[in-house]
Amino acid sequence: MRKLLLLCATFLFSFALFAQQTNLIFRESYRLADVQNLVMALNSENVEVKNFRGYKVTVEAYSNNSSRSPIIKRANKSIIIEHSKEHFYKADYCNLVIYIPYDYQLNSFDYISDSGNLSAEDLWASRLTARSNTGSISFNSVVTNDTFSIKSTRGNIKIGRYKGEYFEMTSESGSIGINKVQAEYFNASSGSGEIYLNLEGAPVASSQVKSSRGNIIVEIPATENFNLQVLSNSGTFRDNIKNIRKSARGEHEFKYNEGGALLTLQTTSGDITLE
Repeated sequence: MRKLLLLCATFLFSFALFAQQTNLIFRESYRLADVQNLVMALNSENVEVKNFRGYKVTVEAYSNNSSRSPIIKRANKSIIIEHSKEHFYKADYCNLVIYIPYDYQLNSFDYISDSGNLSAEDLWASRLTARSNTGSISFNSVVTNDTFSIKSTRGNIKIGRYKGEYFEMTSESGSIGINKVQAEYFNASSGSGEIYLNLEGAPVASSQVKSSRGNIIVEIPATENFNLQVLSNSGTFRDNIKNIRKSARGEHEFKYNEGGALLTLQTTSGDITLE
């Protein structure tokens, strides 16, 4: 009886897993030499970027209404995906899956969406920009040689690991989180969401983390050389490196080890934690 129940549970799980990707309406593969850029201008479509071992870039589209599927075309070594001009009903859905080989470097990755979500595994590009209104944006790992810029109005931003020269992240009311950061300098700001950064090293140029009504948590190795500026109208400042706990109101400056580039942590009413 137990085996029968386990078999039924496994079947139901598998059915639910694969039922999420039904109604394939588009599939096309492109030679790597023909794909240097990915450009997306979407509305409510969800985008998932996956990695695989291969020598082509493949784009798949799933929808319950093929007449309202996005426009997918290739031009000037770019894959361009645009929202259909046809009106989307609430019952309509469209999911895009883009397969990119491991360790393949794009020249640029540009994403704009109104309410769709973007999730990606490992992505390597010279320049990466993502803009979203209410959708969430998440990457497992990102490597850039130039610009990494993400802006969201009400969606959350979550990055597993980032490595590059500079990143900029802005969210009006969503949270921002990067589990591992290797960057020379950066700017992160949120209107009311929490910001969490785990820095593997101190920045080498002035960097800022700002939140109007959310908390700021920054982790950094205690052996790093940097200067810290804390600005706040209210809230508590906790420094687990120097074992300090005090009111964050006003302006405070600290030097860590030999000192270095200035890291500014600023809130209007949230708590600030350095550890």
